[in-house]
Amino acid sequence: MSARKASPAEQARPMGLYVHIPFCRSRCHYCDFVSTAGLSRAWQIRYRDALRKELAFYMKGGCVDACDGRVAAGFDTLYFGGGTPTYLDADLLEEIAADFAAVLRGGVRGDAAEFTVEANPGTLTAQKLAALRRAGCNRLSVGAQSFDDSYLVWLGRSHNAAAFRQAWEWAREAGFTNMNLDLLYGLPDQSMAHWERTLREALAYQPEHISLYQLNIEPGTRLAQLAGAGQNCAADEECCRGQYLLAHRMLTGAGYSHYEISNYAKPGRESRHNTQCWRNGYYLGLGAGAAGYLPEPRLRYVNTGDLERYLADTERGRKPVADEETIDTRLAMAEEMMLAFRLREGVDAGGFQARWGVEPAEHYGAALEKHLATGLLEKTRQSLRPTLEGWLTYNVWVPEYL
Repeated sequence: MSARKASPAEQARPMGLYVHIPFCRSRCHYCDFVSTAGLSRAWQIRYRDALRKELAFYMKGGCVDACDGRVAAGFDTLYFGGGTPTYLDADLLEEIAADFAAVLRGGVRGDAAEFTVEANPGTLTAQKLAALRRAGCNRLSVGAQSFDDSYLVWLGRSHNAAAFRQAWEWAREAGFTNMNLDLLYGLPDQSMAHWERTLREALAYQPEHISLYQLNIEPGTRLAQLAGAGQNCAADEECCRGQYLLAHRMLTGAGYSHYEISNYAKPGRESRHNTQCWRNGYYLGLGAGAAGYLPEPRLRYVNTGDLERYLADTERGRKPVADEETIDTRLAMAEEMMLAFRLREGVDAGGFQARWGVEPAEHYGAALEKHLATGLLEKTRQSLRPTLEGWLTYNVWVPEYL
């Protein structure tokens, strides 16, 4: 199936704005994201200016000819990721955040829009938190990863447990009432009792949102080197399965909704930006290594992850895009199915038909029947959604929709 003009229902979906900040104090041993450690203020200033130029390019109608200027009017979420956005000096962090918050306030939901910033406890200060609040940030995602100092050292984190506790307290005092807490599980030799204590401590901080990610050994990382040298760097799959199920029981029992494969939220506190992406929504990505997905025609692109090239391209008035792909209707539909199965709500058959003109069963009948029969999916009155077992084995079966 070739690309076709988006239906009114498809066009009406809101659009997110993602900004990548590729600076860190030090590089974590498991990290394979685009980031560079220890760069000076001069680099930060150049990066601020480059982001402004890249944003101006898109806002002036240069994003994709067929976008028709709608990018400038459709943002309702803003997400600063990294790297470590809070590594930036406080004044530059505030300037960059304010630049993009101004764009966001012009979006479809105005001041009610969601503005998230990822934060490393080792780089948070009361001054930076106040700067973020002044700039309009209303959601903070804090990377705790563990409350055990020995694991934090092994992971290469630049903070300890005491620094996390202080940062969390400062954030509450600064007025943040919508906060996410990130944790890793599947750490080597991590017992179920240790993981249970970790979850209990997380609950004691009363975060509005909790993200739990299984530790993966990614190529090119310090952990990959250690694993290659024979060191035990991750728990086995059976242990990870048990930790996942324990977290599900404890967090749902504490009143959190397990709304996405790795994410839990108190009622109404789901991440709007990420949920929009999981619903196959459109988003503009800015910064070194950032990815975007634009409408009319559906275009996915990735910026260069080379910081010097990114700066050179933007300073010369060029798009810093390293790769792009037009997404035809067949692939867009498949991706929508796969992403929807990350969400507890699953695939809304009516919404799918409104966007694509066909029901899911017309294209994916055999796969759906198989996965319903084997208990990976379940059917409700309006949707097809994953079971807990479906989430546990997601990476095995979901590619069948491609």
